[in-house]
Amino acid sequence: MRIAMPAAVLAGGASRRMGSSKAALPYGSGTLAEHQTGRLGELFSPVWLVVRDPPPFSVAPALVLFDGERERSALSGLVRALEEAEDRVFVLAVDLPLLPLALARALAERSLESQAPAVLPEVAGRLEPLAGVWRRASLPGALRRARDGDRSLRGLAEDVGAEAFSEAAWRALDPSGNAFTNLNTVQDWATARERA
Repeated sequence: MRIAMPAAVLAGGASRRMGSSKAALPYGSGTLAEHQTGRLGELFSPVWLVVRDPPPFSVAPALVLFDGERERSALSGLVRALEEAEDRVFVLAVDLPLLPLALARALAERSLESQAPAVLPEVAGRLEPLAGVWRRASLPGALRRARDGDRSLRGLAEDVGAEAFSEAAWRALDPSGNAFTNLNTVQDWATARERA
C-alpha cells in the first residue's frame, strides 16, 4: 500500500569525486536515477526527481523539479522539494541506492505518527539528512541557511529539532548496515552495482 506523501530524489549535485553525473550512471536495468525513482514509486506518489539540468534519460513516471539555485548543494535540492510539498516529503539522495524500501516505509510511518519537522535516521551518532522525511515547516530555516551561505543539512536538522530514528530501529530492517552507503567514487558505484 502506498504512503500518502510524495518522495523526492535529490540528483542535482556536482558529482566532483565521481567525475560524472551520478544520476546518469548505469544501475540495475537503467540509470541510478531511474532505480531510485522507480523503487520509491512503489511506496510514494508522486515521485519527484530534483535536478539542475534536464536529464538525458527517461525519468517516467517521476516528475522533474528544477533546482534553480546558483550553488549546487543538497540544501538547494531540499528547498525545492519542500517548496513543492504540501507538508511531508520523503527525501532520498540519488547516491544512496542501498536503502531498503522497508526502511523507507518505516521512516515515513514514523513521521506520520510524529509532529516533528523531520524524522531522520541516526547513523554512528549523527543524523542522516538525505534519507528521511522533512516537513514544509523546515522551509523557513532552510531558506535562511541558504541566504546565509550555511548549507549544512545536519545543522538544519538540529535547528528545526529533527526526531532521530534510532540506529537500533533501522538496523532491525537492514542487518547488513549498508543502507546509508554513499556512492562517491567509481569504486563505490562498481561495488554497489554488483548488489543491484
